[in-house]
Amino acid sequence: MSEHSEQDIIIDGDVPSSPIETTPTKTSIHMDEYKDMDDIDTDDLLDEAEVTLKQPKKTIAKRKTKTTATVTRRNSRKSSTSTTTTSTEKRKSTRKGKQVILPPPEDLEQLVTINDDKKQKKVAAIVPEYNLERCQELASTHPDSFWQFHADSGYNMINTINETSLLEPVPTNMSDQAAITSMTLSSDGTLLATFSNIGAVKIWDIENDFKLVRKLRDMEEQNIDEFYCGKFASDTQELLVTGGKLKDRHRWSSQDEDNHILPCPIKIFSITESKVLSTLEGHAEEILCIKTVKFDNGNYYISTSQDGYIRKWHVEDDWTTLIESTAMTDGVTCMAFTVSFLPNTGNKYFMAACDESLRLYDFEEAQLLRTFDEMYSSYCDCGKFITWLDEPKKEEMKEEDKMDQDNDVAPYSYFISRGAEMCDVDEGVSSIPNTCILHKLVYPTKTGGQFQLETVKKFKHDDYHANSWLVKITSNGRYILAPTIYGQIFVFNILTGQLSGILKEHEDLEVRDVIFHPYRPLIFSSGDDGFVKVYTYKNEDTEVDLDVGMST
Repeated sequence: MSEHSEQDIIIDGDVPSSPIETTPTKTSIHMDEYKDMDDIDTDDLLDEAEVTLKQPKKTIAKRKTKTTATVTRRNSRKSSTSTTTTSTEKRKSTRKGKQVILPPPEDLEQLVTINDDKKQKKVAAIVPEYNLERCQELASTHPDSFWQFHADSGYNMINTINETSLLEPVPTNMSDQAAITSMTLSSDGTLLATFSNIGAVKIWDIENDFKLVRKLRDMEEQNIDEFYCGKFASDTQELLVTGGKLKDRHRWSSQDEDNHILPCPIKIFSITESKVLSTLEGHAEEILCIKTVKFDNGNYYISTSQDGYIRKWHVEDDWTTLIESTAMTDGVTCMAFTVSFLPNTGNKYFMAACDESLRLYDFEEAQLLRTFDEMYSSYCDCGKFITWLDEPKKEEMKEEDKMDQDNDVAPYSYFISRGAEMCDVDEGVSSIPNTCILHKLVYPTKTGGQFQLETVKKFKHDDYHANSWLVKITSNGRYILAPTIYGQIFVFNILTGQLSGILKEHEDLEVRDVIFHPYRPLIFSSGDDGFVKVYTYKNEDTEVDLDVGMST
């Protein structure tokens, strides 16, 4: 997160509606003064050349201000392999020349401050209210399917992890030449896609000894691709939608100590043809999460980005042709990480991990509903809804808890989150213990009501160190799997809150992603060492179990 003041990132004014014709004059840059171009920031050269053009002074001032904002924001970015070392400050969003301040809504009407070159004024922003009737309609006609797979769902999934149900690694050779930032499974569970920051997506056959079956690259891309995330798409799962970072091959940024970042497109690959079929333009910085969504008979992608925007992309039935792209109306988010849709709402609402908070959005209206502030001191980068299988029954509760449950007639869902704390002790080490949190989101019981988020319990351990970003946790409804920066995966029992075990097969680097296979006794993990590790029950007849898929 940036340590600069709020004023440093203010973008002054809007982009002119039409380009201004200019006549270039001789610039003040003399190339013979720069003997070693590797030491020169290309952004500085371009800025120096830009301010010598004959343009109206107002236009030049705007461009210089935008450059300052860009450099400040870039300076706050971290490499996908670095740990958190700075604190998160209170920030005001600066989007396209308009500064919008939205406190967590208590009333439907909120004041929004708009700054421009000439005046400052306040206007009313209407926050959409919870619509119970619409939710019930969507849930009945378009039931979601995100919550059907868990340890007790009847499939051959990893169920218990303890001293009597030990896990062991499965011999595989799934790897890449750089960090593997995330993974995703096809809907039938037969293919695993891995995303690497060297510009390649690999697809592995789970049913055939984890063999590599495809390596996807954008062969027409002239700049530098890095892939951070993706999902199998279309009803036939023949498409793969991907996101990440695009960098200028010929332009260096000293602020990033990396190639200059370009606007980052979503790329949709044909798996069978091994080529890009379509790109979706809209994000200015790296894309951190993508999901496919079915909503009200429509096909959508939803994406998050380090540019602070969450966007929904309405696409045709082919999942490649864009109908419309819409950014969530927000005004406060600087970094958006992951999203998870609320159960039993027909995908109308979703929760997002943004900055150091959790934020609730109306997907249909593309509006922020509520912010649950300051979950972590640095940032909250992962959250997802789960089915808590071992939730205490009423007869097992204390008397005061029974009374609370008697009064609690509202529907609810459980949600897990993780985040990073300010590293004020050592690199990757904070005086605040790292935690994963089990939340309870209580739904309104009437139209216009407010969602409430309660903390049920926190999971922590003296050796659990997870101060890095782009780290994902997962759950089978009974355990939380939480990666660390030292190559471990901590296994927390949700019911007891205690540590049940530690998986350690990666090198002493960040583990980025971990997932349960929904149909088989398998767990996958990937990390900065460039490997995918696979775990199953010790002494399990692996060959028989892995041969049983859902394709039949």
